[in-house]
Amino acid sequence: TQSPRFNVNEMNLVGQKRLSNEELNSWIGPIIGENIFQLELDKISQRLVEHAWVQSASARRVFPQGISVELKERTPFAKVQLDQVYVMDNYGVLLGTEVGDANKLPTITGIKAQNFKLGSNVANEEIIRGLKMMHSLNQLAMFENNQIDNVHINSRSRITFSTHNRDTKIYMRPEIARESFKNLVLALDAIEKKGQDLSYIDLSFKNKIVVKHRKEVKREF
Repeated sequence: TQSPRFNVNEMNLVGQKRLSNEELNSWIGPIIGENIFQLELDKISQRLVEHAWVQSASARRVFPQGISVELKERTPFAKVQLDQVYVMDNYGVLLGTEVGDANKLPTITGIKAQNFKLGSNVANEEIIRGLKMMHSLNQLAMFENNQIDNVHINSRSRITFSTHNRDTKIYMRPEIARESFKNLVLALDAIEKKGQDLSYIDLSFKNKIVVKHRKEVKREF
């Protein structure tokens, strides 16, 4: 097992889309030339997961002289305003400040985070539920041409969504998000009749939703 024929001469990385082989190899550290039996695969995998963009990684030996690593990158999901604008994934992990297609991502404001760095998770469970709710809302026909792309965290118990044109707001409580969405779907026919004049939808209540059109008094369903 100490023979030079077991010295690693190839490192094969699979699954990366944004990260380059050069960046990943530099992040892992020197492996080429090391004895394949003496390498600690768990440490290689763990080192990769410490990178802000890597969600999971698994390394294995490919005898006689190769190491193969399969990894999964995090997916940009939203922009978040902290001391500057960062990009985060759908779990709330900060990925960076400069991402090519970030302009197309929704923006989150109101998050209060301290001592954060790239790779930090700045979203609590309530915020994650809110982001999932935004995704569900955007699947509805009423938001097809005016997608929700702004989320403001008023507090741990209240979130405000705004459409792209900033003409409609949706209020919700994260802890009852699933039930609120079901109630909204049931009331869609009545709401969509005057959807273009919609001012806000309040999903903060457990057993009802409140809808306000710009030129009408608010209605409850």
